[in-house]
Amino acid sequence: MPANYALHRFGTQALQRLPSQIQRPAQRFRRLYNGGLHGQNFFFYANPFRTTPVSELYHSYHAMTGAEFFAKCSAYLKEHPSEGATACLYGLLAHYCLMSHLAPVVEKALSEGKASRTELEVELDRYLLGLDGKTPPHQQDLSQHLKMTQGECVTLSEFFSPATPANVYRAMKNMMGWCRRMAAPKQRLTSLLLGLTKGEFRRQRMQDHANHKCLHWDMPMLECYEEALDKYEDMAQQLAVFCRNGTPLGEEFQKPFV
Repeated sequence: MPANYALHRFGTQALQRLPSQIQRPAQRFRRLYNGGLHGQNFFFYANPFRTTPVSELYHSYHAMTGAEFFAKCSAYLKEHPSEGATACLYGLLAHYCLMSHLAPVVEKALSEGKASRTELEVELDRYLLGLDGKTPPHQQDLSQHLKMTQGECVTLSEFFSPATPANVYRAMKNMMGWCRRMAAPKQRLTSLLLGLTKGEFRRQRMQDHANHKCLHWDMPMLECYEEALDKYEDMAQQLAVFCRNGTPLGEEFQKPFV
């Protein structure tokens, strides 16, 4: 789903907190790290107009805990060690770290019944873009941060079986295309297309002003963001040890893989 800027921003900051032996492959294979940053979100874009087995994978991975997901990742890395896959792994960890820390505030906000999850994530993106002086926020094109080759999509797909490399490549291309479309100055065609999409998909358009339904959650979400950033290095160390010798992951990894 959205939170595209929040995830990109978080990943850039988190990367600097990784130990050098982990940071090097992530810097060398930055697009794979960036691909991992968005977790399973690209499945949300697999088919905006109807539900398919590929788009449903977005929900399937939500049913796993972080520990279960990263155990699966670790098993793959042991069989197929590579710097590219390692870079992708720590991008996936950054995604999980941020989104799992945001989850309690998002769930509390949802209990109000005023805003959807998508609207909350779009509002967080708008708020962070404004903080960073990227104005107007609703016209910021983030698509270049999502660019991946077909070969890189092969690596990313291995963490999301049964998705195929072709599934992942098409979904990432769709995600890039929608990011560009949402930021376009002329929105008439976008409005027409959004009217044909699934309900939650059409809520991802960022307006040129704050969403009054979730404006009061900006600061609580920012606090969760900062807490996640402080926790990322420790979680990365835990994951490195787990991949090396199987030491159990801590309670931070028991939350759903959102």
